Amino acid sequence: MGNALELYFVNTLDGTDVAGLCWPDGIVIAANGDGHTIAHEVLHDCGPEDIYTVDDQNAENPNPIPGLVSRTRLPSDWGGGYYPPALTQRELAGRLIMRSGGTEEDPDPSLRRDLPSGTVYGWRHSTPADPASPKTLGHAGVGQSAIQNNPGSF
Repeated sequence: MGNALELYFVNTLDGTDVAGLCWPDGIVIAANGDGHTIAHEVLHDCGPEDIYTVDDQNAENPNPIPGLVSRTRLPSDWGGGYYPPALTQRELAGRLIMRSGGTEEDPDPSLRRDLPSGTVYGWRHSTPADPASPKTLGHAGVGQSAIQNNPGSF
């Protein structure tokens, strides 16, 4: 049907707690997914990548994002909003709509809805299109500047 986006709603994804997935053939949302899950997966279809607050959730030392929010870590949004002086980069990345995974220390899931203008410093896949690639600290394309196409236009 041309540039159509197909959404599939299922009970579970392979019996896991994964809430949603974006594949070239469409987007799948599990019963535990919500509006944020749908928005996150549709944004993937438009181009933005995932950002993580830690390198490896299962490791003894997961290597959380160090330091406070700064202009170099959030270059496009520095003048666009107020960031409390004690806000850590990990807390900021935890409230982004493109955040994936997490730990118990992360912000309330209801706060994960920010869409910045540009890139944000955090853990990201070294090859964004390959979720098996290693995670590295760097600027992730999680903002409006990463939106390169309309949903379903792959």
